[in-house]
Amino acid sequence: MALTLNDLTINLDQVDCKVLLDDWTWAMPESMQTVLVTAMGDVFAQGESGAIYFADMVEGKISPVAEDSSEFETLLQDPDFVTDLFFPARVLELRDAGVTLEPGQVYGHQTPLVLSGEDELDNIEPIDVAVHVSVHGQIHDQVKDLPPGTVITDIEFE
Repeated sequence: MALTLNDLTINLDQVDCKVLLDDWTWAMPESMQTVLVTAMGDVFAQGESGAIYFADMVEGKISPVAEDSSEFETLLQDPDFVTDLFFPARVLELRDAGVTLEPGQVYGHQTPLVLSGEDELDNIEPIDVAVHVSVHGQIHDQVKDLPPGTVITDIEFE
C-alpha cells in the first residue's frame, strides 16, 4: 500500500495551532507557528524569519529544516526527507495492525522514549495531538540538563 503525504500527516482543522507549541518555547530559536503535524506526532513550524523548523518529540529538539516555505515544499517531495522525518514504514505497520487515528490524534508512545519507553508497537497508541506535544515539551524541558543515563523518578506536568 502506497502512502501519501496526507496519510503521514494529520488534518489541523481541529487543532489550535496557535498554542500547540506553548510548552516548547524553551527550545525555540524564534517565535513560530505550526504548519504541519506528522502522524507520528512531530511538528513542523514556521518562524517569524520564514524559516521552517522541525520539533522532534523523541529527541526534544527544534531544528531548522528549510530557509522558507518554498524550500520546505521541495523537501516534502524528497523521499529520503519524508522517510527520515515522517516514518511511513511505522505508520503503515500501525495501520496494518488496525491502529487508526481519529481527527486531532497522532501516534504516541504510552511511555515516552525519553523516559525509557520502548519503540515497539505495543507502546504506541493514538493520543490527542495537543496532549502529546505538551507532555513531550514539558518532559524534555525538565530533563534537558540531566546527564545521559540519569534515572528519572519524578516528572510533574502542568
